[in-house]
Amino acid sequence: MPLACLDEPTFMDLLLGTLPPDRAALVDEHLDTCPSCRRMVSEALKVQPPATPGSVLEAPEEEVLDSQLATLAVDPWRGKKPRLRLPTPPLARGTAVGRYLILEMLGVGGMSVVYAAYDPELDRRVALKLLQVEALGLGAEAGRTQVLREAQAMARVSHPHVVSVFDVGTFGRQVFLAMELVDAHTLRKWEHDGPHPWRQVVEVFLAVARGLAAAHAVGVVHGDVKPENILMGQDGRVRVTDFGLSRIMSGAVAPPVTPGGLPHPRAMEGGTPAYMAPEQFPPEERTDARSDQFGFCVALYEGLYGERPFAGATVEELSQAVHAGRVKSVPRHSGVPQWLRRVVVKGLSVKPEDRHASMEALIAALETDPAARRTRRLRVAGASLLLLSAVGLTHVLHGRDATGCEGAARALDGVWDAPRQQAVEAAFVGTERRFAHDAFRHVRRGLDAYTAAWVTTRTAACEATRVRHEQSEAVMALRMRCLDARLADVAALTQLFTQADPDLVERAPRAVEGLAPLAGCSDVEALTSRGHSSPDDAAARDRTIALLQALVDARALRAAGRYSQGVARVEPVAQAARVAGDWAGAADALLLLAELKDGAGDYRGAEATVLQAAWTAEAGRNDDAAARAWTLAVRVTGERLDHYAQGQQAAERASAAVERLGGSRELAGALAMNLGRLLSRQGRYPEAHEQLTRALSFLEKRFGPEALEVADVRVELGTVRRSQGRAEEALGLYERALGTVRGSLGPEHPDVARIRLEQASVRWQQGDFVQSERLARGALALLERSLGMDHPQVADALNSLALALQYQGKREEALPLYERALRIAETTEGRDSSTVAIIVNNIGTLLVHMGRLEEATQRFATALVQVEKSLGPDHPTLALVLRGMGQTLSYRNQPAQALPYFERAAALQTSLPDDVNGGWTGALVDLGRTYMVLGRPREALAPLEKAVTGWERARPRPAEGPAARYMLGRALWDAKQDPARAVRLVAEARQEAAALPDDESSVPELRQAMDRWIARLPPSARRDLKAAMATPKPADPARDALTR
Repeated sequence: MPLACLDEPTFMDLLLGTLPPDRAALVDEHLDTCPSCRRMVSEALKVQPPATPGSVLEAPEEEVLDSQLATLAVDPWRGKKPRLRLPTPPLARGTAVGRYLILEMLGVGGMSVVYAAYDPELDRRVALKLLQVEALGLGAEAGRTQVLREAQAMARVSHPHVVSVFDVGTFGRQVFLAMELVDAHTLRKWEHDGPHPWRQVVEVFLAVARGLAAAHAVGVVHGDVKPENILMGQDGRVRVTDFGLSRIMSGAVAPPVTPGGLPHPRAMEGGTPAYMAPEQFPPEERTDARSDQFGFCVALYEGLYGERPFAGATVEELSQAVHAGRVKSVPRHSGVPQWLRRVVVKGLSVKPEDRHASMEALIAALETDPAARRTRRLRVAGASLLLLSAVGLTHVLHGRDATGCEGAARALDGVWDAPRQQAVEAAFVGTERRFAHDAFRHVRRGLDAYTAAWVTTRTAACEATRVRHEQSEAVMALRMRCLDARLADVAALTQLFTQADPDLVERAPRAVEGLAPLAGCSDVEALTSRGHSSPDDAAARDRTIALLQALVDARALRAAGRYSQGVARVEPVAQAARVAGDWAGAADALLLLAELKDGAGDYRGAEATVLQAAWTAEAGRNDDAAARAWTLAVRVTGERLDHYAQGQQAAERASAAVERLGGSRELAGALAMNLGRLLSRQGRYPEAHEQLTRALSFLEKRFGPEALEVADVRVELGTVRRSQGRAEEALGLYERALGTVRGSLGPEHPDVARIRLEQASVRWQQGDFVQSERLARGALALLERSLGMDHPQVADALNSLALALQYQGKREEALPLYERALRIAETTEGRDSSTVAIIVNNIGTLLVHMGRLEEATQRFATALVQVEKSLGPDHPTLALVLRGMGQTLSYRNQPAQALPYFERAAALQTSLPDDVNGGWTGALVDLGRTYMVLGRPREALAPLEKAVTGWERARPRPAEGPAARYMLGRALWDAKQDPARAVRLVAEARQEAAALPDDESSVPELRQAMDRWIARLPPSARRDLKAAMATPKPADPARDALTR
C-alpha cells in the first residue's frame, strides 16, 4: 500500500541510512510523488552537520559532467577515457522528476546523466543530475545515504565562486540533484586555449581560492581540486564544482582497475593522483583543508608554468616525488616572478603544517605583489602609506616646512580620481538595474564632498603644526593617522564599487553616507584619549598594520552587505589584539565584528561580541568605542533578542558614555534611534515617539534634513504613529521620507517601494483596501523591475497586495499571490522564518473564507510550528496563527477544540500595552464568541468588555469596533444582565456598520449577522432597538473620522 507522509522515525532512519530494504523502496516511491516530504528532506540536509566533507555536483556541460571519467587518455594518473554510456534509457522531454520537468539531455557519464530541467515552482531552469547508485559500486541504500550526505555538505556552501545545489531526492533507483545551471567550460579548456599572462592566471585562481575558503569556513573539504572541477562561466564568473564526489566513488568496495593496471584515479581516497597531497596517498589516505590547498597549488603551478610540479611516469613514481618534495626546476623563459613561485611552492610542502595556515592566508600571499606594492608606495593613496600613517609613522615623511602641507589632493589618485570614478560607473551600469544611474550620481556626489572635505581637513591639520605652530608634531601625527584611516576606508569601498553587483549598487548610497565623519579627526582631546601609541618594535608594527588593514577591509564588506566575509576577515585579528593587550585596537575590532554578526543574523553571537567590545573599551577608557558598543547592544540585546531589561541597561551605559564625550550629535542620534525602536517593539509608543523625535532632531542637525539617515528616522516615527492609530500623521511622515529617498536615490530605487508598502499598510489598517491595493501594486512592480522577480522584498509586496485583495473579497486573485510569496520566502529565508509563518497564516485565513477548511487547518498547524520555532512561544505574531487555527476549528463546528487556541491568543495579545492593529479586539471577540457558542455567555462578558475598551482607546481597524459592541450586546442579553444596555450596544454597532464602506468583505457579513439576530428578538425589544437607533449619538470626531 502507498506510504503516508514520513513520520519522525522513518525520517530519521532515512537520514541515517538505516531503513530496511523493503521500507526504503516504499520511501523512494513516496518521495517521487510528495514535494512536501522531498523538501523536508532537502531542508534537513541543510541544517544537519555534514557527516563527510564534499558534495556531488557537476556542471551541465559534457566535458565537465563526469570529467573524472571523460579525461585525456594520454595521462595515466587522470585515467583512461572510458566509453561513455547511458546508465538508463534517456528521459523524454516533459518527464517529471519530482517537481522538475525534463527539457533536454546535456551530458552523460558512466554513472550519471545530466539534464536541463524546468522548476515550475520557482520558474527557473536548473541542471538535474541523476546518479545511478549501482554504478557507484554501492548498494542502493548505502549509495543513496552517501549521496545525501554529500549534497548535505554542498548545500551548506553559499558563495559566488561555488556552484549551488538546490535540492536532492530520489527517482526510482536513482538519486537526483538539482543544481545551478551554468553555461561554462572547464579551467582545463581555458588553459589549453592559452597561454595566459601570469597575473591573469593568478586572478582566476584567486576566485577559486575564495570559493574553497568559503567551503572550509563551514567545514566542507573538496578533496579533488583540479582544473576539470573548476568552471569558467560565460558570465565571467569562476566556480568550483564537484565537491567530495570522489568519496562516493571510492565507497566501501575494491577499487576498479584501468586496463593499464593502475587504480582508477577516483578510486583513491581524496581525489586524482596528479593533484593529491602526500597525506592522501596510501597508507594515510586522509583529506583536510590543507590537502585542498596542496591540490590548488598543483593546479596553479600547472596554470603558471604549463606543466605540473612533480614528475613521475606511474602513480608510484609520482607518489615518491610528492613525498620527497621534489618540485621541478623553473622552466626557461616562464616570466613568473620569484615571489609568486615561493608562495606556490610553500603550498606544496610535504608536511601540512609547513603550508600556508589556511586558504585565507594563501589568498593574502597571492595578493601580495611586490611590484604592485612598489607602485603603490609612489602614491600617497597607497594602502601601505595609509596604514603606516594609521600607526603614527607618516609624520617622518613630511618636511619641516609649509611645503609638507601641499598636495593633499594627490592622495586621491587611485582612490577617487577620474579613472576610479569611470570604473565605478561602468560597474554600476553593468548591473543593468534601473536605479543604477541614480545610485552612481548619489555616490559620486557624496564621495566628491567627502574627499574634498578630507583634503581641506588634512591641509588644515598640517598647517596647524607646520605653519601656524598651534599644535605639536605628536598632535599632527594623531590627526594624520585618523585622516589616513578614513581615506583607507574610502579606497576599500571604491575598490568594491568597481566590482559591484546589484545588491551592492542598492546599498552604495547608504554606504557612502555611512563613512566615518571627518570631524573626529579634528577632536584632539578624543584622539588623545583613545590611547594609541606608535609601536616600538617591528612585530608590533606588523600586528597593528594587519589589524588596521583587516578593519578597513571588513568595514567595506559591511557596507557592501557581505557580512559573513567580514566576520571571517576581522575575527582572527580581534582576538589577536586582545591577546596582545591592545585595548584600543581590540575594542574597535570587536565592535566591528559585532556589527558584522548582527548583519549576518547571528544575533546571539553579536550579543556576546558587543558586550565583550563594550567592556574592552571601558577597560581601555575608550569612551567613543564604549558609546558605540553600548548603543549597538541596545539594538542587538533589546530589539533583536527581546531582552528588554538588558537593552534598557545598555541604553543607560551608552548615554553615560555619550555624555562623557560631550554629547556627540551623531552618537546621541544613533542611541535615540535604537532606544526608540526598542520601546516601539515593547509597545511603549509615547516613549518611543519621544526618543525618535530626539533622534530626528540630532540627525537633522548632524546630516541635514534631507539625509537618508533622517529619512530612516521618519519611517520609524511613521510606524509608531501608525501603531498608535494616528494614521494621517503616519502617512505624512512616510510621504516626507519618500520625498528624501526619491530625491536622493531616484524613483526606481527599492527604498521607494519599501515606503510605499508602509503606506499601503496604513491604508489597509484604515480599511481603505482599494488604496492599499493600488500602493501595493505599484511597489510590487517597482521591486520586480529593480530587484528581479524572486527577491525576498518581492515576497513582502506580494503579501501586502494579497491582503488588500483578500479583504475586498477578491479571494481567487489573492491566493496565487500568497503562494508565490511563500515560494520566494521559503527559498530566500528558509521554511522556519517568521516571514514564511506569516504568509502561511494569511493563506490559512484566506482558505477559511473560501470554505477550504481542511487545507486551512493544515496550513495553520504548519505555521504554529514555524512561528514557535523561529520566534518563541510568547511572541505576539503567534497570536495571529492561534486565532487562525481557532477560527478554522470554529467553522468546522468544533468550538470546544477552538477554545484553547483563542484563550492563548487573547492572553498573548493583551500582554501588549495597547491594541496596536486590532489584535486585542479581534482576539477577545473570538474568545467571547466561542464562549457564547458553547452556551457560556457569562464567561464571555469579561473578554468582550475588555475588547470594547481596548478598541475605544486605540481605534484600530474600523470594523473591529462594531463587531465588539455587537458581541458584548448579545452576551449581556443571553446572560440576562442589563438588557437595556444590550439593546443600546447592538443599535450603536448596527449604525456604525451601516456607515462603513463595503470594501472590507467582513462588513456585509457583520451587518447580515446583526440583522438575523435582531429579527429573532421579541417585538418589544425590537421596538426599543429601533428607538435607540433613531436617537442621535453624542458627537465622536474620532469615530466619525473612521467611518467617513
